[in-house]
Amino acid sequence: MLMQMIDCMIEQDPSLSARRTIDMRRYIVNRWNRTHEKPIDEDAVALFLCDESRGNLTDEQRIFARECREEIKACYRNVMFQMFQCGEMMRWHLVSGPEEYCRIFLPQYAVPCNKQLSPCNGL
Repeated sequence: MLMQMIDCMIEQDPSLSARRTIDMRRYIVNRWNRTHEKPIDEDAVALFLCDESRGNLTDEQRIFARECREEIKACYRNVMFQMFQCGEMMRWHLVSGPEEYCRIFLPQYAVPCNKQLSPCNGL
C-alpha cells in the first residue's frame, strides 16, 4: 500500500512524472541497444510509454519495454521511500543528516569523507 501511495505521489507531480518517463525511455533505449544489433526507435518507445497501443514496437520490444518500465518504477519507489525514511529519521533525531543515514542504511552507496570512491567501490 505504501508503494502504491508513492506511485500516486510521483504520478501527481508533473515534474517527477516527466523525469521518470524520460528516465524510462533512456533506460529502455540504452539497454536494448546494448544487447541487440538493430537499435530501437526512441520515438516509438516514447509513444509506447504514453500509450501502450501507440508506437511501432515489435512484440519483443513491447515486452522488453514493459519489463524495463517496471524496473524504473521500482527504482523510483525505493528512492522515494528512502528519502521519506531519511527525513523521518532526521526529524526524530535518529540520524544527524543524509550522510549518516547513507552510512548506516546504505553503506554500499556511501561516499567516504574525502568524497572519492575507491576503484572497487560497489563490488
